[in-house]
Amino acid sequence: MKEVDVRRKIFRMLRLMGYWPITQTDATICPRCKTKVKPPIGRPDILVLNPVGRTAVVEVKVLRRNDASFSFDRISPEQRRWLDKWEADDGLGYIALGAIRPHKSKDYLEHLWLVDWYRWKEIEGLVSPIQNSIPLVAGKGMRRELQVHHYDLTTLLDSWQVQRFSKEWKLPAGHTVLPQEVH
Repeated sequence: MKEVDVRRKIFRMLRLMGYWPITQTDATICPRCKTKVKPPIGRPDILVLNPVGRTAVVEVKVLRRNDASFSFDRISPEQRRWLDKWEADDGLGYIALGAIRPHKSKDYLEHLWLVDWYRWKEIEGLVSPIQNSIPLVAGKGMRRELQVHHYDLTTLLDSWQVQRFSKEWKLPAGHTVLPQEVH
């Protein structure tokens, strides 16, 4: 399982909710000249068209297989500038973060969060004076200050966690991120 798999799950969830997500591919091949065309640097992974509301963008990131924490520098300066500019222009910007975990011979998506960009920056502001990454769980072996304040993904992002129902991922009732479903 990779970032592209998490992107597909977010895409499918948004589509089932009635939005019109468009995946921003890393590069495309021009059908005429066959050259590789790269998208603008920093552009988010998914553009979410809402037929009755504002358009949103989603940057997808993963907490890799054996990572105990997510490093803030995994969001590039270009991606940050893009999301900051989008937000400044009154756009809706989000970070989708998936925690991929090993299980026997296969990986699976253990956690999935969809967090608005403004809130993500607040969380980074809480944790970055202590360290430049946020742990999945601030448990034994982590810095004491993280443990005392419960500065970890599972606690700080609890209200933005996407739930798995059967094989589908869905935003739970009362999720604070996207505007009303458009069905």
